Amino acid sequence: MQNERAKAMDSKVSTVYTGRVIYKSGLLWRTLGYRKTARQQFGQHAEKYRRSAIHGDQKTLEHILEILSPDGWEKAADIGCGGGHMATALAGKVRDLVAVDVTPQMLFQTASMAVERGLSNVVTCLGDVQNLPFRAEAFDIVTCRIVIHHVANADRAAVEMGRVLKAGGKLFIQDILGSDDVAARNYMDEIERLRDPSHVKDYNSEEWNRFFERAGFEVSHWETMRGSYQLSDWTLRSGTPRDSLDLIVDRLEHMPKNVGSHLRARYTDGDWTIPMRYLLAVATKR
Repeated sequence: MQNERAKAMDSKVSTVYTGRVIYKSGLLWRTLGYRKTARQQFGQHAEKYRRSAIHGDQKTLEHILEILSPDGWEKAADIGCGGGHMATALAGKVRDLVAVDVTPQMLFQTASMAVERGLSNVVTCLGDVQNLPFRAEAFDIVTCRIVIHHVANADRAAVEMGRVLKAGGKLFIQDILGSDDVAARNYMDEIERLRDPSHVKDYNSEEWNRFFERAGFEVSHWETMRGSYQLSDWTLRSGTPRDSLDLIVDRLEHMPKNVGSHLRARYTDGDWTIPMRYLLAVATKR
């Protein structure tokens, strides 16, 4: 049994380093360039993201599957698969799944999780959401969870995910929902970049709606999920350097009143709590 598991791992992990998709439906494969900052950031801390309670929250994952309602026959792709939580949850409900990430170490974590869960329908692909290595209309479902705030061109990412979906296919997005107040959003983006230099921007509701519209989607489900980060855990997961952590604390302690009324960060029991809003949306390709 141990040898069988090792062989399965070898088979899945081989796709991590070659950037090839071994996929019976004839999807194109190629090795793509990817953002150096994101690869450096997540490559160093891939295992921490796999252990992340936020990313691996079973209640949230079950809710996502409920609103997606797969029938079991679909070909799916999870873009920015990270530690593998979304990919492996969805793989148990569809026929085949391709897990895509710009970071080889993240693909390794996803492949490992798939083997541990006995999933034989998951393959990995090194790729960038802004330039996906698949033919048009390759998938019935595409998911992209807590990724787009790291992407340099979110408009392009939405168009690419639309390109690889079949007409009538479903796109699921979960991501940080930025404040509608410009000053508060910019202040939080600065804190996010101090914590993780691969962060680009937390997009607000208006921007998300524009992404969906321009990419040819009709939103069928939209909800806001509230949560919070504990600063100690949040920065430990990203490996934030001490000097950057000190700058974050300084910004939290000296937050302008107009910004603080929106962000509502608070210091209790020796740690900062930072409230977060997440968008959960399902959009159908027209």
